[in-house]
Amino acid sequence: MSLVYAILFYLFSLLITLPFLRFIKYSLARFASLFFIILASFALGHFISFKMAFFLFTFLVLASYVFLIRSKFTFKIEKSEIVFAVVFFFFIFLRFLNPSIFDAEKFMDMAFINSILKSPSLPPNDPFFANEKLDCYYYFGHVLGAGIVLLSLAPPEVGYNIAVSALPAYSAILIYGIFEINRKLALLGLIFVLFSGNAYSFVDLLHRPFTGLDFLYYWNSTRVISGTINEFPYFSFIHADLHAHVFAIPMKLFLVSILLLNERKLHPLLTFSLFGIFATNSWDYPLMLLLAVLYGITTRERYIVVYSIASAILVFAYYLTMNLPRTELIFVSEKSDPLEFLGYSATLLLLAYLAFIPDKRHKRLIIYSIPFALPFYFLSPIIPFLIPLIICSAHGILKKDSSAPIIMTALICFIIPEFIAVDSRMNTVFKFYLCGWILLSTGAVMRLKINELGKAKIILAFLIITSLAYPIVATPLRYHSSEFTLDGMSFTKLYGEYEALQWLKERNGIVMEEGCTHGYFCAYQYGGRVAVFTGNPAVIAWTGHEFQWRRNYEEIAERAKDVRYFYTSKDCEEMAKILKKYNVSYVFFGFEERRIFGSDQNLEKCFKKVFESGNAKIFSFGISD
Repeated sequence: MSLVYAILFYLFSLLITLPFLRFIKYSLARFASLFFIILASFALGHFISFKMAFFLFTFLVLASYVFLIRSKFTFKIEKSEIVFAVVFFFFIFLRFLNPSIFDAEKFMDMAFINSILKSPSLPPNDPFFANEKLDCYYYFGHVLGAGIVLLSLAPPEVGYNIAVSALPAYSAILIYGIFEINRKLALLGLIFVLFSGNAYSFVDLLHRPFTGLDFLYYWNSTRVISGTINEFPYFSFIHADLHAHVFAIPMKLFLVSILLLNERKLHPLLTFSLFGIFATNSWDYPLMLLLAVLYGITTRERYIVVYSIASAILVFAYYLTMNLPRTELIFVSEKSDPLEFLGYSATLLLLAYLAFIPDKRHKRLIIYSIPFALPFYFLSPIIPFLIPLIICSAHGILKKDSSAPIIMTALICFIIPEFIAVDSRMNTVFKFYLCGWILLSTGAVMRLKINELGKAKIILAFLIITSLAYPIVATPLRYHSSEFTLDGMSFTKLYGEYEALQWLKERNGIVMEEGCTHGYFCAYQYGGRVAVFTGNPAVIAWTGHEFQWRRNYEEIAERAKDVRYFYTSKDCEEMAKILKKYNVSYVFFGFEERRIFGSDQNLEKCFKKVFESGNAKIFSFGISD
């Protein structure tokens, strides 16, 4: 039954695409249709519920068929739709095998989406900090996820997995659209940008006959550079966290696609695209703004620069509505180990060199720049690998080469974390390197002239093999179960809580639960699951993350203390005072509460039980149910 929702999303997403074909080419229209409906709904959603706003704008788009038919506009589904469909249903199949919204930070992502869908307006309620708004985190990506859920007509726990599958599909059709004139390059673009692993994953695989192949093979290649995170798109997609950096992947590719079309009628879209990137994953905004400005300089098109910089107005206005913790710029002394850096980037760098070398001028620039590059080793050990490509890209910008600003921006993504970090080097490397991966692979494939490679085609073949090793081997390691459903909440049946969570999902009110009040890493276990799957805010959950977002240790600690006291107290009056303090409507007692606090006798004595199923009980306070 859950597969029906995936089919519904596919059909509805196609329906909203077709009216946009009057203004924009097919591969862009596929994502633009969703993005602009979401953007409009996001704006209106600050005054009415997001759900109502989304259905209103979706209806208006579908209603436009009447006018388009009257004007005899011809709707045509292009062959590139095959790319979207194949990638979408491939990931649907994977999530059908293992749909669980559990482990890593999936709880956080599901909680945000549910809160967006259930809140009366935006910003949504903070699901882990009752009575406060989620204005301390950039949540536009999760608004995009909520829109995909609504378009599928699915319950959120099913829609989550549809969103996981839709993001690589949108990314794939955007990549295909960039290279659609040359299908060989389109295939290479899909492989190197989206369906590939890093060099470390290939080397690791060569060692596995001696060490054994296990689940860690899937994980280890994202922890290559010491003390940092090193994700690449394919890992992010199969890992299935709907985090900001994952939502930002198709959004970055959308911006690149608009730039490469270089049609003046589309230049205003740059403003909104860049705003969407900021509101989704603010780390990417300065990098993608730099790319847009460099592209405008390369093409000598001032309107690209003007509309790109104009995005700062929207960004600043939105920033003023947020309640964000202070960001620190840190000058770092730690440098990336060159071998570890190559473990992440070697295949992409070699691909970029392969793209430049057939041009005799660039070949000479590379050779002559090597002696110049070597002394930079003492500034940072990774820079000598990048200097020849920087020089070639700078030359390309002067010669109006459209791939040059993309490659240049990618190289800057790798260099910045060697000197500056935003709050922490770990996250700066994580976010900047992922952006660098997408841009460098895209720019390198753009420059690639397969027919001119000669004997170097062997190198290209080797790069393809090394890149595909990870998807071929890691995918079955990640998806080795066979649950045959898209219901990401079905695993809660093991804890005897599925029916209770479904019951509470249909109701509104703040919930008292054990949401991770006894340490940072309990959030990565089962803490906060009531807020996550019902969309009803918990008094406190995911305390470590709340501290990152709010930097208010005293209030977070006070709430955690109150929750612990509530579940261990025998004084009905004191327990009621705590519930009144936080306007609690429901008290949940299930697996986590029993594991940590023991018996529920005090709850039975003090409060009215309104639901019981399996191992879960729900009590009401101050309401009639």
